[in-house]
Amino acid sequence: MRKAMIRLAVAAMLPVAALMQGCEHKDLCYDHSHMTDLRVDFDWSAAPDAEPGTMVVHFFRPDGSLYKRVEFTSATGGIARLEAGKYMMLFHNGEMETVHEKGEQYDEYVLTCMSRSLLAPMGRDGDAPRPPHSENQPVTAAPEPVWAGTHAAIEVVAKTEGQSVTLKPSEATAEYTVEISNVENMSDGIELSAAITGMSPQYMLAEERHGGVAATMPVAFEKVDQHTLVARFRAFGHCPEGELPHTFTVYTSSKVYYNYDISGQMHSAPDPHHVYIEIEGLKLPEEGTGMSPDISGWEEVVEIEIPMN
Repeated sequence: MRKAMIRLAVAAMLPVAALMQGCEHKDLCYDHSHMTDLRVDFDWSAAPDAEPGTMVVHFFRPDGSLYKRVEFTSATGGIARLEAGKYMMLFHNGEMETVHEKGEQYDEYVLTCMSRSLLAPMGRDGDAPRPPHSENQPVTAAPEPVWAGTHAAIEVVAKTEGQSVTLKPSEATAEYTVEISNVENMSDGIELSAAITGMSPQYMLAEERHGGVAATMPVAFEKVDQHTLVARFRAFGHCPEGELPHTFTVYTSSKVYYNYDISGQMHSAPDPHHVYIEIEGLKLPEEGTGMSPDISGWEEVVEIEIPMN
């Protein structure tokens, strides 16, 4: 009787043991034979001065849905391990602080600028008067340099070695320079920042163009000398919704601000990828004058229209 009970117990345990053995085998020896290595190379001939920290490639299925995001730690490329099949690709540099990725569909995928305080370049979070015609515009950071592109289609063949694809990024951002000359009362006691209206906060990779709702972008100043200020920044473009007015507003820590209408120079720029704006004359408040930053209320200097070059 005892031997029969032991045999019965062992028999009852067999299905469980077999199941456990099957699970363990599947977990440790999972069959990856359907996965294939694809070598991804980046050709930087269209942007030889680019120095991205990482590169991101999004693989989309033929129906437009996202299959996989792969980030390469080298700008030269690397290996992507994929299932056999057909893919469309969108790619751009990664590790960006002011730009984030958005979208799960090929046609809807965008890079978009993050929100930012209007006085952030001055190191302040308080409210400030909005530039003219910008009351409904979101305030976003200017993007870092972005290099991006699209590759229409590739087929990854199962169990085939040596497959590769070469992707050719180009710069998706344009460079803007605003120079103010003949500045009066420049001093270390007055902090400065600026904002520009009517800018594009998004880049649509599949269409390779800028877009989105027109935004206002705060930008920082560089003091070139005692009479010259320069703001250098990038954007995906301007006038995403048709031709729009552009105001360049200078803010001071004395709560005096200046509006310059730069629409003419923006719209007539000969090179849309390297836009240069000239502003002549800026009389800053003398050090120690103006309202204290902790008191509400700003003083506006009359808006000045800047003629076209």
